[in-house]
Amino acid sequence: MLLLTKQEVQQLLDPLELLTALEGGFKAISTKVMDVPGRSQIKSSHGVILTMPASMPGLDMSIKLVSIFHENKTLPSHQALITLFDSNTGAPLALMDGTLITTMRTAISSMISIRLLARQGAKQAAIIGSGVQALAHLRMMVLLTPLEKIKIASRQAEKAAKLAHEVNQAEAVDSTQAAISGADVICLCTSSNKPVLMPEWLKKGAHITSVGYNPPGGELPRDVIENSHLFVESRHAFEAPPAGSAELQGLDSCTGTELGEVLLLTRPGRRSDYETTVYKSMGHAMEDLVAANLVYQKALSRKMGTEFYP
Repeated sequence: MLLLTKQEVQQLLDPLELLTALEGGFKAISTKVMDVPGRSQIKSSHGVILTMPASMPGLDMSIKLVSIFHENKTLPSHQALITLFDSNTGAPLALMDGTLITTMRTAISSMISIRLLARQGAKQAAIIGSGVQALAHLRMMVLLTPLEKIKIASRQAEKAAKLAHEVNQAEAVDSTQAAISGADVICLCTSSNKPVLMPEWLKKGAHITSVGYNPPGGELPRDVIENSHLFVESRHAFEAPPAGSAELQGLDSCTGTELGEVLLLTRPGRRSDYETTVYKSMGHAMEDLVAANLVYQKALSRKMGTEFYP
């Protein structure tokens, strides 16, 4: 097996390559050529560990273990490992850090939704939150979208200010409403188990991405979901947690459009400049699968990683 550290994964995972691979993966979800069982979980009194297996023709099989412990103070709230298995023999091929992969694939999937669904000419964005995902969204937003101005708001004002210093386009503001008002794109990157915005703050035609996961609640208001054009990675997002999203419970899965369907042109994306579009991300095992395969193949070609024999 090949062991790949976080530092090695960071060197090997190119955002533009991952964006292209994710777009192919979203299409595979919507054409139903993937085998992705629903997530399962084990609980402790402080958090959960989720299992996320996936298989797709032409790629080696993956299983991710990800822990979600929102109360962590000195460690990240999300930590992960990914194992790859040979799709022909079942032999274990690689064990790699999955924390960075989870961060990057989540943020880049949000950027895909922005590229597909934000209205033409969108220039101003808001990021709500100041943690790992907020930072990843900020960096990928600058790299992968034409957005020119980014306002950041967080309950932790000092962290928001520090985040804003990362790029010239960003500034920290003192409230969520101040960040969201006038924004064409809003990225919710919190661990909140309660809604973090009010519908009346939204500009007509805004696009919202939401990556928070903290059942039985969540950061995205139900009335915003019900009055918007809704997009998901997969319709499994409508299932009960841990497979699906707490915020989507009770809604008909037909109300959501998969990103792959928009990419395949089988269902419409944005229908007017005035409708609100929402991308509710659950984090899909496809995203880990394509990212881990990219990392592994590049590691082989560059002779990186440490071989070990379990």
